[in-house]
Amino acid sequence: MSLPKPSGLPRLSEVKLTRRTLVAGGAALAVAGAGVAVGVTHCSRGAADVPVEPSAGAEGSEDSAAKLGGKLSLYTSCPEELVNNTVARFSQGTGVTVAVVRGSEAELAGQLADGDALGKPVADVVWGGEALWYAGVEGLSTGLEPVQREVGAFALAEGLVTSKKEAPAAYADLLVASLAGRVALCNPASCEVGWLHLVAMLSEAAGVSAGGAPGDDVSWAFVQELLAAGAVICADEDAALQALLDGNADVALVSEQCARQLARRTGQTTVTWPESAMGVVDACAGAVEGCLNERQATAFVEFLGGRDGQQIVADALARPIADDVQVAGGDDVPANDDVEVVATDADAAAKQREEILATWAQVLAGEWTPAAAEEDAAEDEGEAGEAKA
Repeated sequence: MSLPKPSGLPRLSEVKLTRRTLVAGGAALAVAGAGVAVGVTHCSRGAADVPVEPSAGAEGSEDSAAKLGGKLSLYTSCPEELVNNTVARFSQGTGVTVAVVRGSEAELAGQLADGDALGKPVADVVWGGEALWYAGVEGLSTGLEPVQREVGAFALAEGLVTSKKEAPAAYADLLVASLAGRVALCNPASCEVGWLHLVAMLSEAAGVSAGGAPGDDVSWAFVQELLAAGAVICADEDAALQALLDGNADVALVSEQCARQLARRTGQTTVTWPESAMGVVDACAGAVEGCLNERQATAFVEFLGGRDGQQIVADALARPIADDVQVAGGDDVPANDDVEVVATDADAAAKQREEILATWAQVLAGEWTPAAAEEDAAEDEGEAGEAKA
């Protein structure tokens, strides 16, 4: 299921992904690189420039005095292409100067919590990740609204597709010998997409449809085997995709939108969707209570949830929440109705979140033991004690 190959794009080996904090202001722009115009920060990944201040003459037919104006501090974990397009359109239409800080969900939640502890909100708006990530941030988690859907997918390197190796169609296929050490995973403790894929693979391995439950011995034994085979653990999607681009992985477990964006940008990667357990969550946006720019924050969240914002989401190959906005793509992209029927029990996983992440840490450290084995060991110790007595 490969996506069409665009013309005039760099070769896979020439594409480099970087993480960068995008801010408005002369000093920050100087750091971003020479040749960048004032009020515009160049974004990485080869995407379009992001006007963090409204472009001169933008929306010329509109009375500039009627524009909202002011500033906005946006914290987001969304892919840069989506952020770029959204910020540019919002800035041009409202006259709001937008400063963007991009990081993983765990990074953003930590910075927000630190700012909240000091009584000084560090952001006006948070965008990306489900509400669970921000549960510890006072005045935020209850105000988050779904604005797009995150779907787990496999990004496949060109070499895997063109070789005689069989491309994985399900999580179980990741254990084939030819993929040992060639699978890139996002850390579920720091990244939404990592959590999404972990819950899906646990559900598939446990056979949820047959009465199993995420987090049983069988499912964790699968994860243990995958890590033991040398899976590449990445902090976030950027790192996972970079592992793919650098030739250090053949498969990257990332979000559907990032996988599709990379395929469109390079023309040399392929996207597939897990057949038996597709992870899905709602990514949210919300204004931070007590923020410095409340009017601008409210306007941005409303823009994201409105028709124009949802269309930008779709055009960037993400999935909009709005029913009247279609998912962009060809016949190979699963329809929303198909995505909704998944094996993953997201609600049950959310309730087990701390337990699942604690077990993940044990497996990652090589310290995990099946519960059944622990029970057997405890029984043996008890019997040995009785024998001595």
